[in-house]
Amino acid sequence: MKLLHTSDWHLGHRLLERSRLEEQRLFLDWLVDLVRSENPDLLILAGDVFDTGTPPNAALELYYDFLYRISRTSCRGTVVTGGNHDSVSTLNAPRQLLNRFRVHVVGGAMPPEDELFILRDGEDSPLACVGCVPFLRERDLRQPRAGESIGERDAALVAGLRDHYQAVSRAASGYKELPFILTGHLLAAGGGRSSSERDLYVGTLGQVDSSVFPASADYCALGHLHRRGRVDGKEHIRYSGSPLALDFGDETRKSLVLAEFDGKQLASLEEFPVPVFRRLVSLSGSLPEIIWQLEDVAGRNEELSPWLDISVNDPVPDAQERIEEASGALSLEILRVRYAKNGGGDETWEDADPHLSELSPLEVFKRRCESRGEEADDELIRAYQELLVIAESNIAGEFRGEDV
Repeated sequence: MKLLHTSDWHLGHRLLERSRLEEQRLFLDWLVDLVRSENPDLLILAGDVFDTGTPPNAALELYYDFLYRISRTSCRGTVVTGGNHDSVSTLNAPRQLLNRFRVHVVGGAMPPEDELFILRDGEDSPLACVGCVPFLRERDLRQPRAGESIGERDAALVAGLRDHYQAVSRAASGYKELPFILTGHLLAAGGGRSSSERDLYVGTLGQVDSSVFPASADYCALGHLHRRGRVDGKEHIRYSGSPLALDFGDETRKSLVLAEFDGKQLASLEEFPVPVFRRLVSLSGSLPEIIWQLEDVAGRNEELSPWLDISVNDPVPDAQERIEEASGALSLEILRVRYAKNGGGDETWEDADPHLSELSPLEVFKRRCESRGEEADDELIRAYQELLVIAESNIAGEFRGEDV
């Protein structure tokens, strides 16, 4: 049995108000070709299918078109689980229809036995048992207690995660002869974080180590972290990472994981590099140095024009105009030009009047506090982040009809 593990597509993502749909379409075309050539029995998408709980129609169209095309390959089944960016209702709405296309969707927490998916071959014989665990929201894991400390809350979150995985393992006990695959969308210690992940709870609350996953799991396909990697160095507990760099600070090298089983035994693991469909390039230096670097960036034959983030350490009056003129002549696209705070060297870099789209909600909150002469201490920030999680869940329609 072979499985292909991917996560964190963030369909509909925008970078500084620029749509990524063209790159995402090219990635999905490439992925369909990879499935056709490698013939995995199972494809796992471990959360954050979309970038927001209310994805644009074009992103939904990409998603459904991909699932239809995969259903016409030799792949026996596709598992899609919800992430912290996804709306449970958006993912779950067509799940009964998608079952007809061998697609099993678990948008949000369900009873453990309902999170199980039995992959079968063409003769209806079982190939693998999959525990399709989505992103587990705090309300899925615990009941808040008045007066509890941050440490107590953290311990309760981790215990809730462990209990849920153990319950799924017990529900799968009738399939011990099959490879047991678990999915997850969570923050595990040992994974490499980048600047483009959103905190799942608050700060590092709910961060787990490999012990949260039951020993019965033969492979754990994880999502949330955008960098690929193993958890606690264990080969069979992995993040695939996002297939595209989601900001200028994200790593360029991306991959998917192909795992092959010999019976229940994990026989091999292979990382498949994802092509770079559009480069995100950061340049810095003096104005002449940047002009020279622009020419170097343009000296490649690429399908999509690179996007540039430029920092200038000698902002002469017409620097931006000269940079835009040079980039236009080279068919390059500049998303942002920034300036050194005090003329370069080792001075601190600072954005010149950043656009609202460049700031996270937390950064906006901190700036608002500063403008009012208030100090955004740790307690105030935690309270704001908790309210933000509640607000985002409400907007995404995640309260399932409950009164808010």
